Amino acid sequence: MEVYERINSLLKQKHLTKREFAKRLRDLEPKLHSTGETPTEKTIYKYLDGTIAVKIELIPYIAEVLQVTEQELFTCDKKSRKKFFQNILKTATEEEIDIISKRFSLKSYEKTVVNEPKKTYNKKESSLEEELISLLPFAPKPLLQNLVIKLKELKEFNETL
Repeated sequence: MEVYERINSLLKQKHLTKREFAKRLRDLEPKLHSTGETPTEKTIYKYLDGTIAVKIELIPYIAEVLQVTEQELFTCDKKSRKKFFQNILKTATEEEIDIISKRFSLKSYEKTVVNEPKKTYNKKESSLEEELISLLPFAPKPLLQNLVIKLKELKEFNETL
């Protein structure tokens, strides 16, 4: 898969239009080495349809717009991803390893909560859940709206880790 095809695939996954992508990329004001200028919207469209090759200096900006690593613009198969993670883990700092281990712990907990029947939950967790549900009818609407927003933010944050 060519880089421009991978970018287009990621645009679809992220539900971004080419116009929105081009605007976000231009907002970051990347400078081309050849001209010292930000690429035009028309030039960005040419990158996206494969008419001209994506300039290497744009890769970090494109990755930022798509909220992916630069490596993800070049690989999408399991073998390449595995090799990429093996290389990352070889040089990972303690802080990075801590982030990874916390993410795996969270994933393990999520699998337990989602996949196991409720009867296997810890009674304390179950009673807390039941108590919360029983009290929801007494909560004012703004509190419930804020709770939903915060829970969605937590879910999104956990999915990005």
